Amino acid sequence: MNSLLSSRSWIWQVLGFGLGVWLFWTVLQGALQAGDFSAFREADPMLLGLMFVLSLASSLCNAALFTSVSRPLGHQPSLSLRRMVPLNFSCGALNYAPFRLGTLARAGWHVRVDGMNASRVSALMAMAGGWYLLVGLAAFGALWLRPSADWGTLVIGLLLLPVGWALGRMGIAKLPGGLFREARLMLNNTRASLECAGLRILDMLCFTARLLVGAQILGIELSLGEGVLLAVVATFASLVPFGRLGFREAGVAGAAGAIGGIDPGLRDQLSLLDSAAEAAAYVPLGLALSVLWLRPHFKQVQSKTC
Repeated sequence: MNSLLSSRSWIWQVLGFGLGVWLFWTVLQGALQAGDFSAFREADPMLLGLMFVLSLASSLCNAALFTSVSRPLGHQPSLSLRRMVPLNFSCGALNYAPFRLGTLARAGWHVRVDGMNASRVSALMAMAGGWYLLVGLAAFGALWLRPSADWGTLVIGLLLLPVGWALGRMGIAKLPGGLFREARLMLNNTRASLECAGLRILDMLCFTARLLVGAQILGIELSLGEGVLLAVVATFASLVPFGRLGFREAGVAGAAGAIGGIDPGLRDQLSLLDSAAEAAAYVPLGLALSVLWLRPHFKQVQSKTC
């Protein structure tokens, strides 16, 4: 039965990755049909550099999130920010491969290097993903209640966060032990929760700013509220379990199209430019760290167990 489930899981992963490739190709075709790439050629290098820096900052926020969410688990040197930063870059690069290879590498790291059991690893990753969803939903809800994207919208979003946090605590409290016992420990720690919320807000700001800069490069008029909305879509699409490629590009392009008033070719170009800025930060550095840092750590642990 387990082998059957495993086979089905791999089949779904193959189909999902194939769908992602098709979505990416569709967005790429739409961008190519626009025909005019003068905005790319004439782009201010400072703006392109800013998009790259924002991608680096986003990765640092994500790495710090894993350190903060694990705080209630007790002191573990391997979960320190010093180690989570290179791990996050490595896993981010590997997530462009099929089967969410980066997620598998992160899980393997926590099991082999940190010595965590499967329940704790699952809880850690579920809570990190949960903060993505919570902050994204709070931002979406605030924009829905007050589309003007002003200080009032910010206040509403900040008020929705503790409401969602409280509902999450209540929901997890009613669930059985195992995975949820570990999750309760993480969610009930107020300091860790405040840190995670702050880091996810900073990450969302990085996503938003990168999209707004990309829109400026392409000559697209994009308001702050629209930028936040696209950032929320990009965040949610990043959680698709079939790999990083295609789903976010299609999600951002589709959401930009739903906003209206944006040329179809330009919305596809914006989606690809945003993804390219992130890939430029993750892929070269992440692959180098995977070979020079991640792999040796796994080998070192393996040699100790032999």
